[in-house]
Amino acid sequence: MENSQQKKNANVYLGRFVLIFLLAALFVAVYTLILQKNYKTNTLEAAVERDIECSDAIHTLVSDRFNKADYDEINTKADMDTPRYQELQQRLNELRTLNSTRYLYTAKRNSEGKLIYLVDGLDLDADDFAYPGTYIEDEMIPYIEKALSGQIVYSQDIVDTTWGPIFTACYPVTDESNGTSEVVGALCIEMDMQSVYGLVERT
Repeated sequence: MENSQQKKNANVYLGRFVLIFLLAALFVAVYTLILQKNYKTNTLEAAVERDIECSDAIHTLVSDRFNKADYDEINTKADMDTPRYQELQQRLNELRTLNSTRYLYTAKRNSEGKLIYLVDGLDLDADDFAYPGTYIEDEMIPYIEKALSGQIVYSQDIVDTTWGPIFTACYPVTDESNGTSEVVGALCIEMDMQSVYGLVERT
């Protein structure tokens, strides 16, 4: 009888120990997940804030360099021979290399209503250089459409594109000459987010 009671007590103690162990393991797992989520969120927010500051700085440097003619008169690859295109392309190329900017370009809607590249700040011999008149990729259309509606738009998360993870900022370019602030096109800046994307994925 005494041995039976001892076994019963031992089983109770063992059950309590297992329960406490499982609760502790659950607590550690949940706490770890919370820490990882917070770390991921903080890392992403810091990267986005940094890229917004960089984008705004570039926009400030170049925003007053464009006029309505720069959007009206650049439409096809043939327009690359004009001095004005070459001047703008060189300027964007110089600004792009100042920091982690991956792409810096202007865009507009063509006569058919489709979004196209105008001046691409990539090196002219780059594999992914976009000639004037090249259609904008689907991933970027929502951002550029908002810019053409007069809004400044920043991606608040990593944009996963076919050319890699990026942060994007698009700014409306307006013509003030007639006093109406007409939006004539967009200036777009894309920052490489590969390192942040990799860190978030590992986390």
